[in-house]
Amino acid sequence: MAEMSAGRAPSKVLEYLVVAFKARRLQVFCNEGPAPVSLGTMVVVSVDRGVDMGRVLAKHISQEDLPREPEGKLLREATEEDVQRYRSNVEFEDEVMDYCAQRVKARNLQMRLTECEIQLDRNRIRVFFTADRRTDFRGLVRDMAARFKARIEMRQIGVRDHAKRVGGMGVCGRRLCCSSFMNGFSSITLKSVRAQNLTPNPAKVSGLCSRLMCCLDYEIEFYRKAAKTFPRIGGKVTVDGKRAVVKSVSIFSDKVKVGFEDGDDEYMDIREFHSRRGGGGSGGGRKRRRKRKRRK
Repeated sequence: MAEMSAGRAPSKVLEYLVVAFKARRLQVFCNEGPAPVSLGTMVVVSVDRGVDMGRVLAKHISQEDLPREPEGKLLREATEEDVQRYRSNVEFEDEVMDYCAQRVKARNLQMRLTECEIQLDRNRIRVFFTADRRTDFRGLVRDMAARFKARIEMRQIGVRDHAKRVGGMGVCGRRLCCSSFMNGFSSITLKSVRAQNLTPNPAKVSGLCSRLMCCLDYEIEFYRKAAKTFPRIGGKVTVDGKRAVVKSVSIFSDKVKVGFEDGDDEYMDIREFHSRRGGGGSGGGRKRRRKRKRRK
């Protein structure tokens, strides 16, 4: 695809491209060329202060459903020369990170480097890091700008973003969700842990980022619906006119175990339980009634 000249009048946008870059950044660009671009194609796009290269992740025809505003336009599909330059930049990143780590240690900065991203034309270098508090890195930026003759951007990220970029294996033995298929983070609280009857042990429910695991939010709606259907363990109920206590429930097999006053236990399907159940107890998601204080 021929590169568009700067003085050319803007043409009609053929499609909008969502392009993913090395540091998992997503940006939208306009394709004003004569032909559409296939998904997964490496493309060269115009960015602030130069050009960059990324992979087409998604396409949109209308601007209404874009995840964000377009930030540039497509210049061309990546050539072999562009790919070689990109690979050279990947090797150059090691040099940048080594020098940055040296300067961080020399200036005694309390920060942990994550990774760096170099623009295709090397006009801009982004360095991602984590820190427990705000860090004055202006001196570090001057050192790196003088060394690499480029615009330096230091971007502080959270511990969850750090885990997403570094990657790793979760307790399930699979690649971290955040570094494999997730595009964003949702808020995970201890309510999700309690709703699934899990022990709030940090070693069991925390991921590599020391935050609650993202997978705790995958099945939370299932457990919330189950809480409205199944009785509370230990709740007193009436089954076939006889008083009983709920001993256990299995939301996966739809079974309930109740113990009667005469000592007999019985397993029954949740539908059978509700059909044979009478009043006089808590369960099925009912809120516990607050005990009224007795008046003296």
